Amino acid sequence: MLIKNAHIVLKDSIFFGDLRVKNGVIVKIDDNITLKSNEKIYDANKRYLLPKLIDTNVRLLDDTLNQKNINDLLLQANEGGVGRFVLIDDFFPRIENATHLELLNSKMLNTSNVSKMILSSNSVNNENKLNNIATFLKNGAKILYSRSDIDGNLLVRVMQYANMKSKPLFCFCEDKSIKNQGVINDGDISFKLGLPGISKIAEISEVSKIVELATFFDICILFQGISTSKSIQILKAVKKDNKKVFTEVPIHNLLLNETECDDFNTKAKLMSPLRSEQERKKILLQLQNHEIDVLTSSHSPKSYIYKDVAFEDARDGTNALSLTLKLGYTYLVRNKIISFSDFIKLVSTNPAKILSLNNCGEIKVGNEANLLLFDDNYKSIVDDELSLYHNKQLYGKIESITE
Repeated sequence: MLIKNAHIVLKDSIFFGDLRVKNGVIVKIDDNITLKSNEKIYDANKRYLLPKLIDTNVRLLDDTLNQKNINDLLLQANEGGVGRFVLIDDFFPRIENATHLELLNSKMLNTSNVSKMILSSNSVNNENKLNNIATFLKNGAKILYSRSDIDGNLLVRVMQYANMKSKPLFCFCEDKSIKNQGVINDGDISFKLGLPGISKIAEISEVSKIVELATFFDICILFQGISTSKSIQILKAVKKDNKKVFTEVPIHNLLLNETECDDFNTKAKLMSPLRSEQERKKILLQLQNHEIDVLTSSHSPKSYIYKDVAFEDARDGTNALSLTLKLGYTYLVRNKIISFSDFIKLVSTNPAKILSLNNCGEIKVGNEANLLLFDDNYKSIVDDELSLYHNKQLYGKIESITE
C-alpha cells in the first residue's frame, strides 16, 4: 500500500511526502515513491498522517463490565483514532480468578475491531486483600493498577511483584483521609458553592510517598491522573536519576479549570479534579517544558442517571475517548502551545514506550503501520449533552488506514 501526498508527523518534524506499507509494516518514507503495479494507493491530499493514539487510562461506562459497554468502548476508540488503550480494572463485577480473565480476554482481544484493549490487574480485591497477581499476569493482564492509599504492606508486595515480573505499575495518587469527602477542588468555586473541597495535598503527599517506594523497588511506574504542578515538579526532580518514572495528566486539566463546576455542573466532576486557573497555567508551562510524559482522555463515562443528581452524589467521570486528538489539535497544536510532533509523543510514542509496545507509537521505517489520516480543516460541533465540551467547535476529521 502506498500513501501519497501526506504531511507525515515524525518524531521531531513534519515531512511532506509518501509512505509505503507492506504486510502491516512501514517499509519506506520518501518525498516521491513510485507506485508499483497492483499496489493499493491512498491519496492523503495533504492531510496529516499520524500513528494511532495509545490511551493509558480508560474505564467502562458506569464502571460496569458487560458486552455492550465493551463494544461501545471499542467503537469510541475507533472513532477517536485510538489504536490501543489500557482498560483500568476497577469495574464491577470484578475479575476474581483466571477463568474470568480468560473469558474477558476472549471477548475483548479476539475481536475483529481495529482498536485493541490492554488489560490491567487491580492489585487488591473486593475485600482489600492482595489479588492473585501472578495468575492474572499469566493469563493476559499486562499492567498492575493500584491506588496509592491502600495498606502499606500490600503496596510493598505489589511493587515487589511489579519488579519480579518486570511489569509497569499504574498508580492513582490520592489520600482519601485527606480528601475527606471532598467533591471539587478546594478553592474559590468550592467556597462559593458551599461544597467540601479536595486539597492539593491529598495528591502531592501520595506522589511523594509512591515515587520513593517505586525508586526503592526499581520499578517502571506511571503516575496517573496528575492534577497539580507541585506533583509534576516532584516527579521531574526524581526523573533526573530515575528513567522509569512517568507522569500522566488528563487533557481536561490542561484545557479547563474549576469554574466549569460553577452552577453545580456535574459534568465537570472528575476523578482528577479540575483545579484553579493559576494551577492550569502552571501545568501548561510544564507541558511546554517537557515535564509531562503522557496525556490521557481519562475516559470514564457516566450515564445521565449518575450525573443528573446533586453535585455531592454525582459520580466522577466524563466521555472523552473519541475526542482526545481533536481536543489536543484544537487547543494545544492550533494555539501553538506545543508542536504536533510533541503532541503525538504524549499520546502515542511515550505510552508505547511505557507499555513496551515495540515497533509502535511512532512513524518510522520498521514500525507497525497503525496509521490514521487527520483532516485539520474539518470542523464539527460536539453534540453529546453529557460531554464537558458540549456545543464546542473542534477541528479535525479522522480516517483509519487499512492495508
